[in-house]
Amino acid sequence: MKFEDGTYTDLPGVYYPRILADIKKSSERLQPIYEAFTNSLESIYQKGGNRKKDLITVKHYLKNNLLVEQLEFDKIEIIDTGVGFDDKEFERFNLFKDSRKGFKNKGTGRIQLIHFFETGNYSSIFKDDDGFKKRKFTISKSRHYSQKNNTITYLESTHKLNGKVKTTGTSLLLSNLLEDEDKKHYNFDLDYLKRNVIFHCLMNFCLNRDNLPKIAFERYIDGDLVQSLEITRDDIPINEQTFNFKVNYSLLSENKIKKADDSETFKVTSFKISKDSLHKNGVKLTSKNEIVESNNLDIGLTSISDKDSIDGKRFLFLVSADYLDSRDSDVRGKLKIPSRKDFKKYVGSIINHKEIIIEDIRKEVNHSILSNCKEIQEKVKDRDDRIEELKSMFLLSDDFLQRISVSLNDSEHSILEKVYIEESKQVAKLDTKIKYQFGQLNDLDPSSKNYEKEFNEVVNELVKEIPLQNRKELTRYVARRKIVLELFNMILNRKLKVQNNGIRKKDEALIHNLIFKQQSDKPDASDLWLLDEDFILFDGSSERRLMDLEIKGIKIFKEKKELSEEELSHVDSLNEKRYRKRPDILLFPDEGKCIIIEFKAPDVDVSDYIIQIQNYSTLIRNFSKDEFEFDTFYGYLIGEKISAFNVRSKDPDFKQGHKFDYLFRPLKNVAGSFSKRRDGALYMEIMKYSTLYERAKNRNDIFIKKLTQKFNN
Repeated sequence: MKFEDGTYTDLPGVYYPRILADIKKSSERLQPIYEAFTNSLESIYQKGGNRKKDLITVKHYLKNNLLVEQLEFDKIEIIDTGVGFDDKEFERFNLFKDSRKGFKNKGTGRIQLIHFFETGNYSSIFKDDDGFKKRKFTISKSRHYSQKNNTITYLESTHKLNGKVKTTGTSLLLSNLLEDEDKKHYNFDLDYLKRNVIFHCLMNFCLNRDNLPKIAFERYIDGDLVQSLEITRDDIPINEQTFNFKVNYSLLSENKIKKADDSETFKVTSFKISKDSLHKNGVKLTSKNEIVESNNLDIGLTSISDKDSIDGKRFLFLVSADYLDSRDSDVRGKLKIPSRKDFKKYVGSIINHKEIIIEDIRKEVNHSILSNCKEIQEKVKDRDDRIEELKSMFLLSDDFLQRISVSLNDSEHSILEKVYIEESKQVAKLDTKIKYQFGQLNDLDPSSKNYEKEFNEVVNELVKEIPLQNRKELTRYVARRKIVLELFNMILNRKLKVQNNGIRKKDEALIHNLIFKQQSDKPDASDLWLLDEDFILFDGSSERRLMDLEIKGIKIFKEKKELSEEELSHVDSLNEKRYRKRPDILLFPDEGKCIIIEFKAPDVDVSDYIIQIQNYSTLIRNFSKDEFEFDTFYGYLIGEKISAFNVRSKDPDFKQGHKFDYLFRPLKNVAGSFSKRRDGALYMEIMKYSTLYERAKNRNDIFIKKLTQKFNN
């Protein structure tokens, strides 16, 4: 084919507007650099012989933008000492999908260059029978090229050089990125470019580790060289081992995917790379000795997690095969390998159509890795042994363990945390089913003669919806409460070391913090269930000043500036700063209601403090803001030194409880002295810590009995 200088190369049978529309822009931002670099590498390989004397230089140009005082991308140049674009190579370059260059090429990579850049300017020196010549040409997909001249190439000149030139090679200058979004991705560090080129061409580099050309990267700012790097032999990891595995073809029969008898052989090349250089373990497919980056073809390493490391190393497994090379598409690295879903969807009624499915590659390569890599085998066994130990100790479910990824480097804490997070997710999914069963209760008629039978049926169905692991989780929940009860009992019997270290007694504070941590505003994170199961559901606080109390972010008590002189005089009368008082626990279960809990040291006579809760109730009744209007109070005075006689001597309205050792007073007026508020009402109980302990223990024992009995589903 004869080429004329100063002409557009319009070839018969090629319609570039359609080609440019069909071949999409790659999602890989650095794809133009990879394409140009690979072409340079292959051009050097075409020369044969000792490649160490050859050179590839990638020049990255930035310029200062004085308006915004920052660097911005200018252009990039890739220079090589390959064979250059002689007539044969230039013809091949211009023929769409010409793969005569070899190296399993599709001949479409240049399309990616002009999908990203406005122009690609080539200056190439080659040698033919007449000696050394220089050819300059430009590629672009601009309207003038593709629409007007049906081409992407303009040949500027071809001329013979003088006898001093003795080296072939090509320079490609890529300039003017077409999309602003790409510009920020090209303002990269030189280290970043070097790492990514190594990773992308890792298979190629490893196969040619001892006979690679010199590869250099240079950074220029406003035309001045400011940094240079090289890829050395030490940058390229050593292949640890190689092994093969087979994957059977799949075919569709009677709308089911079945395995065919024939198969393809795949090779795995493994590398151990410093964890500082390889950010995560992985299995990568390769095509034409280049790594394929595609979310749709993500293989994933199942035996170890992404961030696992062994002796400071991570693992990279590269999968190659003639089959993978044959499945490459017009966009380099985009392999045509279907998923199981896509295969079933698109094959349809095509008789005996066979494909390798990505899920089968994923399964077989991971099985092969675990079978062949003894180092990983040993670490996986150690991890599995630790999991089995935790599984036995904490009754972990195999179902949940199979759903999580446990790293070789995970601590026991991390493993348990992952399991419990997964359990919580599964519990959430069950809510709808369980809610439905509860909804069936609405249809029950207690007056029906079949009520008991229908009720049991609903209950049985509800139980079936609760997996065994949920019962185990509930058992652990109740077991935790048992531990809290045991700790409570130890405090009451003064068995903790802190209670016997010669320091002043801390019994009351220990009990207080066990039940509801002081200075806390989170009843749901407390153990208030010791008093009543409902208490953990309410708003409230522990050991807070009255003046600081809030409900949903709103202060409960009036500001002093809002008080009348009479109210203000009472608040601070008798040298008492009543707004500064700190009730042990205050809870707010509902509008207008307040629960007051006071703890006393076990050796203190509780009857001396009967009036304390009354006083708090009066303060809250009279000085809370109008929008709260507290008028119903529930008081709990708890200690250990309690005499019914002493209590009733000071307030005969208290009565002895019929069950358990406690006293209660059904009603006591709470004076409404200010703001024309009517009197409120106070219900109050006085009980021993030991009584509180027995109450809570009995409730928990009932739960344990119910949970440990056999379920007859």
